[in-house]
Formats: sequence, structure tokens, C-alpha cells
Amino acid sequence: MSRSFPFVGRAAKAWERCVRSHFDFLLESGFRFDHVDHSFWETTAVYVSSTLGLEVTRSVEFSRVEITLLRLIDGQLPEPEVWVTDRPINRTLFDNVLVARAPNLAEDVPMGLSKRGVQTQLRLSAELLRSVAPDFLQGDDTAIVEAEQVVRQRVAENPQELTIWLPSDASDADEAKAREEAERTTPSDVHIIVRRYAR
Repeated sequence: MSRSFPFVGRAAKAWERCVRSHFDFLLESGFRFDHVDHSFWETTAVYVSSTLGLEVTRSVEFSRVEITLLRLIDGQLPEPEVWVTDRPINRTLFDNVLVARAPNLAEDVPMGLSKRGVQTQLRLSAELLRSVAPDFLQGDDTAIVEAEQVVRQRVAENPQELTIWLPSDASDADEAKAREEAERTTPSDVHIIVRRYAR
């Protein structure tokens, strides 16, 4: 048996306690605490209602607490969205809601993963969610729709790109194959760039 399992369980339970101390007000609005996902890069506590969801993530990769608003698909959490396409965006960082509705507050939440920093981020995020997106708490997805407009404007100003890195001695055939595979798995409007690196 792996010795990592007890640690994973403890980390998940600790994050659940930490998050619920700030976000269990969601229970009064028809949400329920669902589960915690844990990996090396992040630990995420998930709340869901009949139509919406909210993730509270301790992100090691970005050294911050991230709040993500979700629109459920047939009652299920939406898959992560890598590219912006013509399909509706069903998950968005709360940062985008702040940019849409209260840009003067968008930079107010600090970063960092110190114990005090995490508590501060959780407290401020919970307060901002209640004050900036009270409609979300009542089951309205307008905050996600407005955040989508922010994201689409950002993409219009900074078109999506995929960079493929190949070794300097890769053949033209290798490059053509890599480009073809990328084109099969990305939207047609994503610009594909092939670059070389020295071994």
C-alpha cells in the first residue's frame, strides 16, 4: 500500500475544513459541499447546486487560491476547457467576474500560500462573491456569461497559439507529423507554431 494515501487524505480533509469555514454560506443558497480533489499541483473543494458549481482551489502551480464558477452540464461538472471556441464557456475564474463587474476590486485579493495568506484570500474571496455576484448564489448564471465576454475580448486581442517544440535535428517529416497531429486536436483558429531547441 502506498504511504501517500494517508497524506492525501489528510491534505484533502484539511482543505475541506479550511474552505468550509469561509464558504459554507453557500449551503443557505441551495448549494451542497460535494467533494475534494487532490493532486501534487492543487487541492480543490467543490460545491454544487442543481445547475451551478463553485471550486475553491489551493494552487501550487500559481501560488494562490483560485475561485472558479461553473455551469453544470446535465447535472455534471463541466470538463476543463483548454481552448476558447464558439461553444459556451461553462467554467470561469472569479477573476473574470471581477473584471466584468468590479474592475477596481480585481487586484484586491493577494497571492501566496502562507497559512495567513490563504486565510486572507479565502475570506476576501467569500466576501467578494457575496457582494459582486449575489445573483450567482441564487442560481443565476449571468456572472459566468459576463465573464465569458471578458475572456472572449481577451482572446480577440491576444489570439490563441499552440507552440510545438522539436529538437534541432528533427526532420521535416517529423515537423509535418507534429503539425498535423496538433491540427487534429486544436480548433481551426488556433495558430500553430513549430520551434526548435538544441539538445
